[in-house]
Amino acid sequence: MFTTKRIKFGSKETAKIEKLYIESFPENERFSFDMMLRNEKGHYETFAFYDNGNFCGFAILLNSLDISHIIYFATLPELRGKGLGTKALDAIGRIKSGMRIIVDIEREIPGCAENEIRRRRKNFYLRNGYSETEVRYCWQEEYYEILVSGGKLSREDFGNFWKALGIKKNTSEG
Repeated sequence: MFTTKRIKFGSKETAKIEKLYIESFPENERFSFDMMLRNEKGHYETFAFYDNGNFCGFAILLNSLDISHIIYFATLPELRGKGLGTKALDAIGRIKSGMRIIVDIEREIPGCAENEIRRRRKNFYLRNGYSETEVRYCWQEEYYEILVSGGKLSREDFGNFWKALGIKKNTSEG
């Protein structure tokens, strides 16, 4: 049975999530883990996913307006390819029903050694009901594109999302 649990700062699951977070995301793409879990401004949500009671992954979402942005999403490496990511996205979709859910993914770049991984990641989201948008940007010397579920997303919508959070975000092609 697949289950989802909202995680608060200091929860016993925190160490497992932080370990997977550090293993899954390059240092230049990580925010302060404690800051996200402390959630002092009320915009972040962290979820842990369990398969038959065993921790299998997590998602950290950033919420503003009618948009929930999956900023970090990972399953344990040994459990990838077993349908758990799809179950996790379904759970997020149920929890965030009525909201647009967005995710940013690294864009394919001609000659990039990571293109096959990037292509597989994009196809995973497309298979799970996400659509391409016009939003592209560069952050921390990496090029991203935004995919959306539950509606459409323009550059203006994406800019307004960040503006409501008090953060200026460059949505140019980069």
